[in-house]
Amino acid sequence: MLKNVTNNQYLYSLLSKFTITFFGLTSSVLISRSLGPSLKGEYAYILNIVNIAVVVLNLGIYQSYPYYRRKQLADINARYINNIFFQFLCYIAIALIMVFFIRQRVWAIISTLIPVMILSRQLNFIALVENIRIRNTINIIDQLFYTGLILAAYLCMPHNLYIIFAVLYVKEITAVALIIIIFKFKINLKYVDFKLLGETIAFGIYPMLAMLLTTLNYQVDVLILKAYVSFEQIGYYTIGAGLANQAWIIPDAFKDVLFAKTARDDAKKDIRFSLIINITISFVIFLAVIIYGRQAIKILYGEQFVEAYRVTTIIFAGTISMVIFKLLMPLYNAKGKQKLSFRILFISVAANIILNFILIPIYGINGAAFASVISYTVCGGAFLIYLKKIT
Repeated sequence: MLKNVTNNQYLYSLLSKFTITFFGLTSSVLISRSLGPSLKGEYAYILNIVNIAVVVLNLGIYQSYPYYRRKQLADINARYINNIFFQFLCYIAIALIMVFFIRQRVWAIISTLIPVMILSRQLNFIALVENIRIRNTINIIDQLFYTGLILAAYLCMPHNLYIIFAVLYVKEITAVALIIIIFKFKINLKYVDFKLLGETIAFGIYPMLAMLLTTLNYQVDVLILKAYVSFEQIGYYTIGAGLANQAWIIPDAFKDVLFAKTARDDAKKDIRFSLIINITISFVIFLAVIIYGRQAIKILYGEQFVEAYRVTTIIFAGTISMVIFKLLMPLYNAKGKQKLSFRILFISVAANIILNFILIPIYGINGAAFASVISYTVCGGAFLIYLKKIT
């Protein structure tokens, strides 16, 4: 039975995502209970800045890996890996210089965490394409380790931001080490290929911008909220947004499989199957949140976070549309349709930003949630319409 599960890419990816999400949610609960609404809001604000910088500064290098892997070029794996490490060394040197001159804790965290997370994300994607089952196993191990560290910090250490960020450093470094060791990646700068690096940056600029727009679609609201509401209100909002992100566990599992499959062919039947299953499941989850969401938040996060229920319900209404986007993005990237993805996402994000500035001053965090739902609907709808056109 276990062998059948591990041999089925969809089932094992789902099992991996469920495991990672369960322990990720556990970590989120411990962090939220440890920090409280206000510090949780500050933590989310800093982490959003880091995540956006990671998307921009990775330059989309890893996004082109499926495209070049199809060409079966010599030593393509080693050249990609060492190009990524060369990028990391450049960024970490810049970060250390910034730490020396700025000498502020928050900016020290931001500047040094960015290169580590860039390296982790890029290696993780290459591992996904090479062997999705092994990559998923590594992610499970890393998440279990991280949750254990967060629990130890919650029980034994002072409750502050710096300890939580220190644990995050350890998690990302552990993921990098596991991928390198298990996949036996060759770390040798003689494999650095500057010609390939230039080509991958040129190829990756549109996927990078598309990923930036996707990230902004998820996170720009937190940055805008900072101008209008307190960190406490941001703390409530990020609980709702975080729970909505957990709802994407199943589509993310399918998306990972589709990245691996579309690196070889269009996988149209797989995409159609994935869309039907995931839209249905997302609708059922949305109904469950409406009925049981308040009690779930109270049980998980405590009475102090119950105010997050309304914003959670609103955000969940937009998850169905984003499921469509998530499942179609791998095909568009593999077919070189980066510009199309970028145009759709640009319109979606522009609508999100404009609506945030209009609705947040009137409705606060609920206004940000409404803006997200509308932008998600624009994005998912456009992707689906174009898919129907080309297939």
